[in-house]
Amino acid sequence: MYFGSVRFFRHLILMVIALLIIIPTVGCFVLMAQVHSLQGQLESLQPSLPPGSEGESSNGDIPAANEGEDEQKDAGEQNVAGNDLAANISADGPLYQGKYPWLYVEKASAYVPVTEKTVFLTFDDGPTEYTPQILDTLADKGAHATFFVVYRDGENAEAIYKRIVNEGHTLAIHSKTHIYSYIYRSIDDYLDDFAGIAEPLETITGVKPDIFRFPGGSRNEYINPIRSELIAEMTRRGYTHYDWDVTSASADAKATKESIYSYVTSGVSGEDRQSAIVLLHDAGPAAAAVVAALPDIIDSLKASGYKFGVLNNKVKPPQTN
Repeated sequence: MYFGSVRFFRHLILMVIALLIIIPTVGCFVLMAQVHSLQGQLESLQPSLPPGSEGESSNGDIPAANEGEDEQKDAGEQNVAGNDLAANISADGPLYQGKYPWLYVEKASAYVPVTEKTVFLTFDDGPTEYTPQILDTLADKGAHATFFVVYRDGENAEAIYKRIVNEGHTLAIHSKTHIYSYIYRSIDDYLDDFAGIAEPLETITGVKPDIFRFPGGSRNEYINPIRSELIAEMTRRGYTHYDWDVTSASADAKATKESIYSYVTSGVSGEDRQSAIVLLHDAGPAAAAVVAALPDIIDSLKASGYKFGVLNNKVKPPQTN
């Protein structure tokens, strides 16, 4: 009896071990069959893509030139001088060319000659509390100007952006942060800053600015290492940058009403220019002096036969600043 019991328990143990091996194995096969069936169901639910069309990758790679043409048009990715976006991006070009696909404007096909004596008054770094005073003076004198603005949040700033547009002046881009060491660190950083003001200006005013001024002008120690490449990229996107050929020296904290008036009037009419782009500031330590000098500047230049125009991308930029 003893040996029969041993054999019985031995057979029982062997059966249990066999079951412990067979049952998980069968379960694995069943589970694999269910997973395969589920994958097939999911694939049947996904929209088919044309060969080689995986879309834009998360690292900013550019889609192939024939991908998503309709979506590109809807997103404003079309055109620089009438060509679509893809045609203006080299297949092996730098990755920053793929950033901000909406950050393109249509460039004028040709500059329009200035046939009358014209002064283009430009104001940098606003809006501030001085900007409405400048707008009041321009309205009183029947003159117009171009405002290269920075980004400021709040209802007051938004009202000034809208007023600039509504009163027939040009709203142009200067910078979101105006921090030279940041924006000129790389092309990517410049585009980040530029997009950070271009988008809200368009949202607030309904106007998409197509001209801009580099902070510090297109020649300064910060921009120089990336200057040629940066200008080429902004030009490729359709934007036109403007320096100036007459300064008011109004960035100087020591500037006065008299010194600003003298710089501008002698710089324009003293050289009997056909046209001039004048740099002024509606922000900074001398902004109040600009406000004070502006009426006399306008009167003096009018007396010299000048009218006051606004910059747009049909006006040929000056060669120096």
